[in-house]
Amino acid sequence: MITFPGPASALVTLPVAPDREGIARVLSLERFVQESLPGVRATIPAFNRLLVDGAPSRWDPAEVTRRLEAGARAALEAVPETPRAATVSLPVCYDHDLAPDLEQVAAKAGLAVREVARLHSERTYLVLATGFAPGFAYLGDVDARIATPRRPSPRARVPTGAVGIADRRTGVYPTEGPGGWRLVGRVPPTLFEDAAERIARFTPGGPVEFRAIGRKDYEAECS
Repeated sequence: MITFPGPASALVTLPVAPDREGIARVLSLERFVQESLPGVRATIPAFNRLLVDGAPSRWDPAEVTRRLEAGARAALEAVPETPRAATVSLPVCYDHDLAPDLEQVAAKAGLAVREVARLHSERTYLVLATGFAPGFAYLGDVDARIATPRRPSPRARVPTGAVGIADRRTGVYPTEGPGGWRLVGRVPPTLFEDAAERIARFTPGGPVEFRAIGRKDYEAECS
């Protein structure tokens, strides 16, 4: 589906799930757009959608629609490519006081706490989208056994570096603020002190891994 939210922008939604395959196909569409559509100023991929910003003087809606439809077909027919971005590795501590919802997630899954931590940290995720807060990345997909809905009501304060789960997505809160995801661990907040670095850290489609660390290593990283 193609819509035009503004006179110089187009939004393409692919008929695929907003998951790992979805973002891979959107990135394929993005490459097609950047190479084949004149007047493109910026592209923003997210989940199964691509927002394209163009120069008004060079945009003809009918021609843009034709080219975007061709790009969408090519993206849906192609085999999704392996992400080209370097893997982002984040140390995370799963200690009880740093993971207030870990026991609830484990109880719902019928697993031991240490098994939930293992399943969460032994998986490579892809950045499905960035947003919500500068430097926040929606990562997927969480192992189905530990997928857990958001809290019924959000916390007023979630600390910087808190690692959360919401359904089959996970992510790290880059700054302190409200949030409703289930908190299962924490990344040392020192990794988010540089605003420019935390914003540039995650690239849509890029791989992200969590590396489980003990409390001593966490405290050392925080000092």
